[in-house]
Order: sequence, then structure tokens, then C-alpha cells
Amino acid sequence: MSLIETALKKLQGTGAAPGTHPMRAPASRLGSREALNGPVGRKEKVTVDGPKHHVEQAALVLGGLLPPEDRAAIVADEFRLIKRPLIVNAFVAESRPQCANVIMITSAMPRAGKTFCAINLAMSISRERDINVLLVDADVAKPHVSREFGLQEAPGLIDLLVDETTPISDFLVRTDLNDIQLLPAGRPHPQATELLASERMSRLIEELSTRYSDRIVILDSPPMLVTTEARALARQVGQITLVVEAGQTSHQALAQTLEAIGEDKIVNMILNKSRNWIWDRPGDSGYGYGYGYGYENR
Repeated sequence: MSLIETALKKLQGTGAAPGTHPMRAPASRLGSREALNGPVGRKEKVTVDGPKHHVEQAALVLGGLLPPEDRAAIVADEFRLIKRPLIVNAFVAESRPQCANVIMITSAMPRAGKTFCAINLAMSISRERDINVLLVDADVAKPHVSREFGLQEAPGLIDLLVDETTPISDFLVRTDLNDIQLLPAGRPHPQATELLASERMSRLIEELSTRYSDRIVILDSPPMLVTTEARALARQVGQITLVVEAGQTSHQALAQTLEAIGEDKIVNMILNKSRNWIWDRPGDSGYGYGYGYGYENR
């Protein structure tokens, strides 16, 4: 029994209803052509000409945010499976929530691998012919994405929330990493939580969601149980992907995280750092090794 299954069984044993936190089934269980192949009837995505910010992929590998070359294909296959129900929820499902194409990546506690998952999910979705990806570094206290992309000093999300006169496009950075656009975290602000919970943030999420019909927005957010910013963000987005660290995320932490998210969100889970995979080798540790995934209906 997986960690997710064990945790969910324990939750049910404490009286939590199976449908308390609704989740979409994996694409293979949806059975439609759209679920298998992605959105249909959409235009091929158009890329914008012009200079791109260079991202050192070798540095991302060394930092554990991209898999090493000998495991890249395996990890890419896993994220192909992970992304499909998210895309279906965003564009195809009949009962889509508001801002369904805005996906928050979070975890219960730090070091579960949420930033690894956010970046690799963004890369996987960006390979779709008809979808553009905007990666938002919403972990404003510890902006790992901005730092690893070499944009830790760049204005970004927090500056955009403070300055309502400057258009969003002025803060977006087009990268040469699969043509992904990035909204950096921006400069530190003492009222970051209030800004992320503000009406301005709600309007920003809605604008990012609706301005381009072929866009998926991925937010790398803080862990749910160590900051208040993550809880503020969870109320704004359409989908939440919860990264569960195999062997480390406790049942109590998972239960507290699901309670903090609330009952009205689409929640997907990724079982991360699993050791039950044939490509594991002795001594492997850290991000980028032995990644698994898992979905459960509740």
C-alpha cells in the first residue's frame, strides 16, 4: 500500500468523507480522445520572436531541479502521465472550476521536491504543440526558481502586486528553456502575505488565466504548513497539485494540509522520491532520483 493510500485510509478512519477533497481521475480513466491526446480543435501554439533569457540547464541538473541525462527520459515519461489529467481539467472537463488552467504546486513541508515537480511539469506541458506555459515563482520568501534561473534580482510577482500601473507583460521573462515564460518572485516585501491574499492578486490570477486561452499557469508556491502565503494562494487557483514525499510526509501533515486547502478544490497528488522503482541505485539521494507519481480519488 502506497503512502498516499495509507494516508487516505487513515483519513477515512477518522471520519473524513471519501469525496471531501475532489480529485480528477487520471487521463486513462477518462476514456476520451481529448484525455489521451490533449485538447482538440485548438490552434497550434505561436511562439514570440525576440531575445530569450538563457537558463543554464546544467546548473539546474546540479541543483537537483532537472534529472541527470541518464534518467531524463524516465522522468519525462512520468510527467507525461502526470500532466494529462491536469490538462484535461484545464481545458476539456465539463465541470471546470474558475481559473482551472492555473495550477498551484505545493507540499506539506519543505524539501518534498515541489520546485522540481513545478519545473519538470512546466517543461512537460510546454512540449504540447498547442499550449503555452507560464511558470510563476510564488514562493516569495525562498524564490528557488528565480535564483536557479538567474533572475533573483529581477522584479516580478510582488512588484506587480505593489505597482498596479505597470502591465504584466513588463514583468514576464521569456526563457530558452522550452520557450517557458517566467514571472519571477520579485523583491522581498514585509506584507507579502497580505499582497498574495489581496483582491489585486485575485484579479491578477484571473487575468493570467483568461488573457490567453492556450496558456497554463504553474505556481511554485511555499509549503502549506510553514507559511501563510500558501494558504492565501490556495484560495485563488483552480487546481492544486500536492507533492507527497515518500517515507517522509506524515499522515498528520497530509491531513492538516488537506484541511488547510479546503473542500472545494481539485487536488492531485504526486508521490515523490519513491524508492520502489527499478531504476533506483544504492546511494541515490536528493532531487532528481527515483521519482514516482500517484493519483487517488477521494
